[in-house]
Amino acid sequence: MILTNLKLINFRNYENLEINFSPEINFITGDNGSGKTNILEAISVISNLKSFRNINDNNIINWNKDSYYCSGEVSNSEFSRFEVGFSFQNNKPKKKIKIDSHEIKKVSDYYGKLITVNFIPTDINIINGSPELRRRYFDSVISKLYPDYIDELNKYKEICYSRNLILKKIKDNRGDLKLLEVWNKMFSDKASSILKKRKSFIIEFNKLFIKNYLKISGEDNSPYLNYITTLKSDDPDSILSEVNNNSRIDVRRGNTVYGPHRDDYIITNSDKIAFINYASQGQKRTASISLKFSEVEIIKILKNKKCIILVDDIFSELDEKRRNSMIDLLKNEGQIIFTMVNHFYDKNILSNSKQFFVNKGIVSDGLNN
Repeated sequence: MILTNLKLINFRNYENLEINFSPEINFITGDNGSGKTNILEAISVISNLKSFRNINDNNIINWNKDSYYCSGEVSNSEFSRFEVGFSFQNNKPKKKIKIDSHEIKKVSDYYGKLITVNFIPTDINIINGSPELRRRYFDSVISKLYPDYIDELNKYKEICYSRNLILKKIKDNRGDLKLLEVWNKMFSDKASSILKKRKSFIIEFNKLFIKNYLKISGEDNSPYLNYITTLKSDDPDSILSEVNNNSRIDVRRGNTVYGPHRDDYIITNSDKIAFINYASQGQKRTASISLKFSEVEIIKILKNKKCIILVDDIFSELDEKRRNSMIDLLKNEGQIIFTMVNHFYDKNILSNSKQFFVNKGIVSDGLNN
């Protein structure tokens, strides 16, 4: 899959922008604050329907405007055009998405068709951050592979929300225990499905993560991923029994204490020591990059297609050895769009590349190399 053209209207600092990309390697250079990362963010919005900065759509709109629009034309794909528009209508936010001029109503019908993988400086938060960040990351990868997983997650959240309302009412002596039993059954069935998908995914993903970490780091040993569940089984009947047994705890706290929404992905060494407790900053950065390389690979293996790779100014944090290892791994993995403050001159990657220069929101083409 190749992104050939990008159009932006009132997106961040771009009132009107159009870019035609190289099918191989693209460099977007400019000073900090010039708007180069905004271009990658727009591509991410077209791909994932949200910013990789994890902000609201209204914060993306150009100053003093009330809407934004972005579109991407692609080749080597069964689809040719993706469009995302966001506006305020009667002071209410509204987002419209289209594929090949046909409006899409369900996120799961859009997601996973234009696949990007972002390498961004905040990826290290997947390693250092909260379990919620790790769940969100791995859920997003699984959703790219299996878009129906989005519907399962949304349904699970709805069940948890409704079950929590019942738990709070029971806690206040206003609820019905028989009604809780109904929600326990629905919870157990959906939790079972999510757990099975996560466990199956992490087994294959872990193999790629170990391989990529060793290649990038040059170390003799690699940490590995562990999916830590709060429920003892992924069998729906066993989950139902456990949920029923834990009902008193849930009622006392007024929410669902155990389930996929509480699980975590922990990186450890062979002695089960948590990676974050012994790893250097360079090792943590290597681990976060290895996660993203593994994402690129598992998409290629399971979807039989190459994704679009977005790399936002992370070279400055890598030493020369890790930087060269990263470039070697990226070669031939798909179309790549880099952003950086200073151009990284390497003859091996400058060939067949296209350069763009950003200055105060104005983008100009460089010469092909």
